Amino acid sequence: MKKVLISVIILIIYCTAISYYFLHQPAGNVPDSLRGGPADPATFMTAEQIQSIHKLSTTGYLSFFISTPVMWVIIILLLTLGISSWLRGRSASIFRWSILQMGIYLMVLQLILQIIEFPLSYYLHELDRSYGLTNQSMGSWLLDMAKSLGVNLVISIPMYWLLYLAIKKSPKRWWLIGWAVSIPLTLFFTFIQPVVMEPIFNDFKPLQNQELKQEILQLAKQANIPTDQVYQVDKSKQTNTLNAYVSGIGSTTRIVLWDTTLQKLKPDEILFIMAHEMGHYVKRHVLWGTLWGIVESFIGFWLVHRLFTWIHYRWGSSFRLRGTYDIAGLPILILLVSVLSFAASPIDNAISRMQEHSADEYAIQLRKDPDAGVRAFQQLAANSLSDVNPPSLVQFFVGSHPTLAQRIDYVQHFGGGK
Repeated sequence: MKKVLISVIILIIYCTAISYYFLHQPAGNVPDSLRGGPADPATFMTAEQIQSIHKLSTTGYLSFFISTPVMWVIIILLLTLGISSWLRGRSASIFRWSILQMGIYLMVLQLILQIIEFPLSYYLHELDRSYGLTNQSMGSWLLDMAKSLGVNLVISIPMYWLLYLAIKKSPKRWWLIGWAVSIPLTLFFTFIQPVVMEPIFNDFKPLQNQELKQEILQLAKQANIPTDQVYQVDKSKQTNTLNAYVSGIGSTTRIVLWDTTLQKLKPDEILFIMAHEMGHYVKRHVLWGTLWGIVESFIGFWLVHRLFTWIHYRWGSSFRLRGTYDIAGLPILILLVSVLSFAASPIDNAISRMQEHSADEYAIQLRKDPDAGVRAFQQLAANSLSDVNPPSLVQFFVGSHPTLAQRIDYVQHFGGGK
C-alpha cells in the first residue's frame, strides 16, 4: 500500500509539472527568424483561429502526456488489486480450452480499459465537434470504436494465445519465437491493410474528378508507381481535417485522397501533397520503416522477455500469478510494450521526420511548384487547426513530421528561393 501511495504522489507531482509546462506555452509562437513570413500563422490565419489552435492543441498535449502514465498506473492496479488473477479464474471456470479462456479474459480486459478511457475519448471527440474538426455523430463514433475493438480482438486473441503457448513450452526462448513469427505477420498486414483493413471503416471509390485523376496518374507514372487508379475515401464522416497517402506494397499499392482534401485544397496544392506521398514510395520509406521495425522489435522482444521474467520473479506472488505462463500476467506484457514504445518514440519519430523531410524535397523536385507547397501546408494548418510550431517536448516524443513552420520555411527557401 505504501508503494501505491508513493506512486500516486509521484504521478500528482508529474501531472502538476507537465500542466505548468503546457499551460504556459504562448499561442501562435514561432522562431523570431520566421515572424512575418509564410510560416508565421499570423500571416495566414485569423487571431480567432490561432487562439482556437492554442486551446485545442494544449488540451491534446495535456491529455496525451497525462493519460499515458495514468493508464500505466491503472494497469499496475489491475495486477496489484488481484483483478487480473480474478478475471483469469473466472475465464477458466467458464471454458476448458485455453484459447477460449484467453478470448474471454482478453475481451473483458479490453472492455475494462476501454471503459476507463471512454470519458477522455468522449471529451476529446466532443471538443473536436465544438471546433468543427468533425461532424461525426455519437452513434457513428461509437460504431467505429466497436469496430476497432472487434478488429483488435480478432487479431490479438490468437496472437496472445500463441505467445503464451510459446512462453509455456519454451520459457527462455519464447521471445525469439515471438519475434520470428512477428516478421511475416508484419509483412502480411502491411500488404493487406489497404484492401482488407481500411475498407472496414470507410468506403473507397475511384476518384470522380477525371482531370485531377489523370494529373495524379501522370505524376505516378513519373515516379514509377505501379498503379492505374486513384481512390477517394469518405473520411468526412469522421473528420474535417485533411490528408492523402500512398499505401500498400506491389499489387496492393493504393493512391488515396480524403474527400476533405478534395473539397478544401486547390488542384495544384493536391498535386504537391500527392507528390510528397509518392516520394515515400519512391524512396522506399515503407520498406525501410518495416526493416527498422523488425530490428527494433528484436530488441523490444528481448527487453520485454528480460523485464517480464524479472517482474514475475519479483512481484509475481503478490500479483497472485502462477508463473510466467499465467495469462493473468498479460497486463505486464501490455504495460512493458507501452512503456518501451513510449521510450523508443523519440528515435522512431526522428527517423520518421527525416523521411518526411526527404519526401518534401522529392515533392518540390517532382512538381517544381514550391508556392503550391507553401499554400498546401498553410491550408493543412488552418483547416485541421494544427499547431505549426509545437512545444519541444511534443516534437521530441510525438513529432513524426517536421513542424509545419519548418516545412513551410524549407519549401519556401528550397534551391535558394525567397
